[in-house]
Amino acid sequence: MNDADWWPIPEHERRAFVEAFETAHAEGRISDRVFARARIEAAIARWHLQAWEAAGRPEPVPDNITEGRPPIESVGIPAVDKALTHIVTPAHVFLNSMAYLLRESDDALETAERRAESCDKAAELLKEAARLLRGADNIPLAGTIDALAPWAERGKFGTVFPVGMTGRYLQASQNFDALTAMLKGKRGTATRAAAVVRALVPFFPNTSEFWVGGGYSLIAGLAKLCGAHTATAAYVRTTLEQARRTVAPAPKPRRDNSLIGLLSKPKI
Repeated sequence: MNDADWWPIPEHERRAFVEAFETAHAEGRISDRVFARARIEAAIARWHLQAWEAAGRPEPVPDNITEGRPPIESVGIPAVDKALTHIVTPAHVFLNSMAYLLRESDDALETAERRAESCDKAAELLKEAARLLRGADNIPLAGTIDALAPWAERGKFGTVFPVGMTGRYLQASQNFDALTAMLKGKRGTATRAAAVVRALVPFFPNTSEFWVGGGYSLIAGLAKLCGAHTATAAYVRTTLEQARRTVAPAPKPRRDNSLIGLLSKPKI
């Protein structure tokens, strides 16, 4: 199947649009960051559409329609295509995370910090309300109120859209716009550059072969593309060494706070 088989507009219009977009990028009217995001999102959309076509265009579309499909091998962005040969996660998971990092604002940490006091206070008030309701023999209502608290706390990372209750859990989706704030360092001045590096690292093998073979430079290139302009191979190495020094062993299992976990499991 070629692009013309699934593209919903005439081929000559599609080609004209692609050429105009590429020309604008080459002339500097479209940034590398915007261009990369567009290429990645187009590749993901094409992959899903091809899976839908191969399945006979089912309606409604099954959630598992892409299972068993060949992975995305290239998006036309050299740094990303090189990364695809090293990742330890499915290609679409990595690319979805890259697309998010490319569209996230450079002031994401400041945005989350601005929201933090209100969101944290709201969560505490909800917990207190639930406690009072239990004391007033309203346990079912208390459970519903209590289920809101974790989402109120997470509100600092983006808008929450409640869907409904499943047992004692609130099902909701979240439109993240400051997710890297969850990955800021515990020491020193928090920066988005360091948070982006931490977000990217779990996608790659943690082996000496990878790091010695250019892993630090590869991640630095991706981080720069995502707006972390201070990222260099040395910066990536320092950031990871600092993280290893400050992370203590967890006494019990913790929620997956990697970008992989947060973006692939948006519901609770």
